[in-house]
Amino acid sequence: EQQYMLKSFEVDLYPGDRFLVTKLQHVAYMGNTGHSFGPHLHFEIRHTHGQVPINPLHFGYEIPDKVSPVIQNLVIYEYDELGQLLNTRLYQPKWKSSGVYALPQTVQIEAAKVSFGIRSYDTQDGSTNQNGIYSINCKADDEPSFAFSLDEIPFEQTRYMNAHIDYKLKINENLFTHRCYALEGNKLPIYYTGSDQGRFEINREHAREFTFSVADFEGNISQLTFEVLKGPGLAPLAMPPQKYQAIGNPDEVTILNQPGIQVAWPEGSFYEKIPLSITTTPKLKGESFSPYFELTPLDIPVHTYFDIAIDGINVPVDKQSKAFIARCEPNGSVINCGGTWIGNNLTTGVRQMSTYAIMVDTIAPKVTPVSFGLVMTNWQKMTFRISDNFRVRDKGQDLFFEGYVDGEWILLELDGKSGLLAHHFDGRIKSGVHSLLIRVTDDRGNVGVLEKTFTL
Repeated sequence: EQQYMLKSFEVDLYPGDRFLVTKLQHVAYMGNTGHSFGPHLHFEIRHTHGQVPINPLHFGYEIPDKVSPVIQNLVIYEYDELGQLLNTRLYQPKWKSSGVYALPQTVQIEAAKVSFGIRSYDTQDGSTNQNGIYSINCKADDEPSFAFSLDEIPFEQTRYMNAHIDYKLKINENLFTHRCYALEGNKLPIYYTGSDQGRFEINREHAREFTFSVADFEGNISQLTFEVLKGPGLAPLAMPPQKYQAIGNPDEVTILNQPGIQVAWPEGSFYEKIPLSITTTPKLKGESFSPYFELTPLDIPVHTYFDIAIDGINVPVDKQSKAFIARCEPNGSVINCGGTWIGNNLTTGVRQMSTYAIMVDTIAPKVTPVSFGLVMTNWQKMTFRISDNFRVRDKGQDLFFEGYVDGEWILLELDGKSGLLAHHFDGRIKSGVHSLLIRVTDDRGNVGVLEKTFTL
């Protein structure tokens, strides 16, 4: 009723006490699993005030689990005296017995300071699923120094997980690692930090002993213990000179101007100090209407939308309404990030360091029948596939679709994973001959239309 009243497939409904349920009542079916954009069911427990999700295992669910987490890797980050990252090393701890891990020998480093990361997962009895761990606790020389536990994270802070993990390892090597120190711009409310803040001085006189305890919710713990010593006679590492055009600070606005482009990162965009640069490549005739601008480094996370303005003087007047800012992926794919004209500049907001240029889209979306017949008496539904030549992200708008039978709006359900549009015959369309119209509009206003006649 709400969908037809609002003429929209997507509806946020807060039913209050309209739909009363009883214990053991079957309330929903699930089936659209994975990275789902279609209809599916979430189970969550939240604080009533603020709607902050809470780890539901706090509420008495008894899930058999006597298995300790698996510690896959230890990451050691080395820093110079000024705190600049010099080197990252990956170690594979040796399993000694249930819940006990160690490194085969003392780690010798050249740097003045170190911090750590842990790559780990948990399993439960009778399941091989690799689940997330609950907490990590670090002790340095038997003194508590850093810890976190995953009890609750507000929705508006979930993107800070890009600061919690080692983003570069995730992007470049697909390794999910928990940082055991908090970056400057990380606002997650999950950490305990001692005086060392998770970064430790290392010297030649005494090896420092570190113990990491990785736990699941049931209290099963795996421990990794090792020593770190500054090696004798090793010359300190030197930070190689790095070319950059601006430094992005977590608590400052950063603006970078180059011929043909301006980029503005608002305060809070970065989690640590980042050297920023733009590399320009000439435009390709017939493909882009501006040079290609690569924002580097490519493998750092950006927390908020930042603004890009590209000079669009080369875009013909008759194509300006079809111009968009394109994100050009390393694999050759192009993503429409939207675009609004301000004077001669095309502007939009994005959230990823990448290569950007102005392109034009004049191609209409496609609507293709999948399950449709001239006579559909006793059919349960009719389906169609919709597609477009460019994917959209950031400020780009998804395909807008609408369907009409005999001029009356009908409900179309979109499965975002497959691009399938479905209309379920629910009795609103009566028996007889009918005319069907489906209209699909993309981000740049290109319209694809399907018109058919059918008998129900």
